[in-house]
Amino acid sequence: MEIIYKMLKDVERLRQDVMREINEIGANDQTTKKTTVYPMAKIEPLMVEGYPVFRFGYEGLLPIFIEDDYEYLSMIRNYYFRATLDSYDFKRFRLPVMKEVVVIFVQYFLNKKIGDLNNRNKKYIQDAIRQTRLFGDDDWQNVWNMDIGFLDNEKDHIQVYVVERKNLSSFMGYLMKYHEKLKDGTNYLPTKAEYEKYFANEK
Repeated sequence: MEIIYKMLKDVERLRQDVMREINEIGANDQTTKKTTVYPMAKIEPLMVEGYPVFRFGYEGLLPIFIEDDYEYLSMIRNYYFRATLDSYDFKRFRLPVMKEVVVIFVQYFLNKKIGDLNNRNKKYIQDAIRQTRLFGDDDWQNVWNMDIGFLDNEKDHIQVYVVERKNLSSFMGYLMKYHEKLKDGTNYLPTKAEYEKYFANEK
């Protein structure tokens, strides 16, 4: 097992080197600033049934969690932080902080091989999203979590939705029925005026 863990770490080191090279030659067109990782998170504000939902999309499966291997975990953490924060447009998304939110992790699997929804590397994604200041502290009073898995015939990927708790019931019904449409998200992109009107009405 130690040999397999070493191979995983070597692969992650190689991935870090390749990502760094992609950015050094200027081939990364997904970022909003200078970065060292690739691919970036795809971040979009959506409007679903009249309320806002933020979607954070990440390519691939969550890496295997290796407890107590701090070098490996640091590489994983660095990737998700940089992929999120360096593609998040803070000027575009200057919105009020959401309170009492639910962070929904939707993991898409290319096949039906055993996959674990309870992968602890999710913490690094949530920590990165919290750093965008979309919501406040992620204690149990302010943030709940949910995990869902779906089969995808095209690729492995992760979609993370942040929705206000009061809209959870409505959004879950919508997500279960239309998750294929939500993956793309293009039809749900709101105007700035729609967002401003929603939050103005909430005051």
